[in-house]
Amino acid sequence: MKKTLLATALLAGFAGAAHAQSSVTLYGLVDAGFDYRKVDGQTVKGIDSGLMSQSRFGMRGSEDLGNGLKAIFTLENGFTVDDGQQTHGRLFGRYAFVGLESNSMGRLTLGRTTNLAFMWAAGIANPFGLNFSTASVGSTFAYNDAVMGGGRVNNSVYYYSPSFYGIQAGVGYSFNAFANPTTGEQEAPESGRNNRMVDLGLKYDNGPIKGVLTYQQVESPLPGTRPFRNITLGASYDFGVAAIHAGYARAKNITPAFLNGYNNVVATGGQFSSDNAYTIGASAPLGPGKLYAAWQKATKSKVDGWAVGYTYDLSKRTNLYAFFADNDVHNFDQNRDMTYRQLGIGLQHRF
Repeated sequence: MKKTLLATALLAGFAGAAHAQSSVTLYGLVDAGFDYRKVDGQTVKGIDSGLMSQSRFGMRGSEDLGNGLKAIFTLENGFTVDDGQQTHGRLFGRYAFVGLESNSMGRLTLGRTTNLAFMWAAGIANPFGLNFSTASVGSTFAYNDAVMGGGRVNNSVYYYSPSFYGIQAGVGYSFNAFANPTTGEQEAPESGRNNRMVDLGLKYDNGPIKGVLTYQQVESPLPGTRPFRNITLGASYDFGVAAIHAGYARAKNITPAFLNGYNNVVATGGQFSSDNAYTIGASAPLGPGKLYAAWQKATKSKVDGWAVGYTYDLSKRTNLYAFFADNDVHNFDQNRDMTYRQLGIGLQHRF
């Protein structure tokens, strides 16, 4: 009853304005380069897509409804440049939502989006953020783990508050966040048969200081499981000549599917256990580009690594990049340590 009243109040607060001008923007990013990986002594090399950032194209639009209120939507597709295939197995696998936005009341979205740790925390806790393949903070932090739908949230409603003195809050709920063996991606009768997710976040962004705290909880319908919980904390400070980053994350009640970005390499094997992850890093402008460096570690899944990278801007929309990541990982299936090294050199264009 309380949830119904809250939803009604939010929708009523956004209602009641006149029709006005609308706009639609086509945007995207194309990224490809040479990828060299050496995993446990075996080398794989070739042209790969999305080494710095995942290639995508999308449409976003808005309609001015008057009195500071807008109707908004985003539809975003992911694809791979090296072979032209679609990612996520769906037409708009990255984003597909519609919503309402007001400068004074905030933003409300309905559909497929990303969880708050994925959206807010990754780039604050680590200078590589969501980018640069295995240098990404997703190699140790659980924001994009399979237990949370790979960072993407289906069947969701999210509310983002306006920013007050740099402080912004977010809250989301998914009725079935991702596919499961019993119901697939369709909401089944009785909520207990779905992967329900609660998502909370608080972000501070004011001048050189940024900070973020997020919490996700996933209720699984599978027998014998406990709610998966994930907390992420990150902060950064920009001195002008350089910015420093630091982050901590804790995942609790993890399952054998918990992989920390190393699919087919790392599996923790233990259920109802916890994993703690740590990262520190720095970024600095250097010439026409930016230099990155970071270290990260996950205790339970035994991932420990460092990375360096550089981007060189050819224009405001096009850049060259290079990075090297060296991670020690543990193969729990074979109970042995492994090395995972990656060198990427590529070109990215944004439109």
